[in-house]
Amino acid sequence: MTETTEITAKQRSFQYQIWLMLIIVFGVILAGFLMVPKTEEQRLAMMERLGTTNQGDIVSPTVDLSSLLDSIPQDEAAKWKVVVAGGEGCDQGCQDVLVNSRQIHMLLGKSSLRLERVYLPDSTNLELLELEELQAAHPYLIINPVDSADLSALLQGSSAEWDMADTRYFVVTPDYQAVLYYTQQHDGAGLLDDLKHLLKYSPNR
Repeated sequence: MTETTEITAKQRSFQYQIWLMLIIVFGVILAGFLMVPKTEEQRLAMMERLGTTNQGDIVSPTVDLSSLLDSIPQDEAAKWKVVVAGGEGCDQGCQDVLVNSRQIHMLLGKSSLRLERVYLPDSTNLELLELEELQAAHPYLIINPVDSADLSALLQGSSAEWDMADTRYFVVTPDYQAVLYYTQQHDGAGLLDDLKHLLKYSPNR
């Protein structure tokens, strides 16, 4: 009787261990499915909460730039964008940013096909000759004049709000969400590293 009781106790203990292991395994799998972000914005929000090594500053909350960018012709697969904006005309600082963005685009290698560069000059101060010179110097740059007041209004209240006196970069998702920004003081290598990371872990659409 005693031996039978001991065997039964051991069997129950073993069963409890098996059930505990199954609960842990399925619990981890379920948590993983629930935590996987469904959009780029959710993924970036999760990265912000958990901590990241991104070199740029996070746009919080993300800013929808579709009203300024949806007029740009889109390929079948929507692309990430490096958007350049701000400054009083395209001064030397602006020119340096555009050249830097071109070099970064080239350094992405095969991933460069998933990215496009966009410049948003202020349409109220843009001269035709300046536009033609910019297009000649940067043939693969999309130049999309906008009213700077519209951009400023969209950024108002976000961490990316600024007086627009200097030129800045923005990383924009294929869904037109500005998620990171960089000033001229940021290291261009940091932007390159961030783009490589985002393109590596984002859906290839």
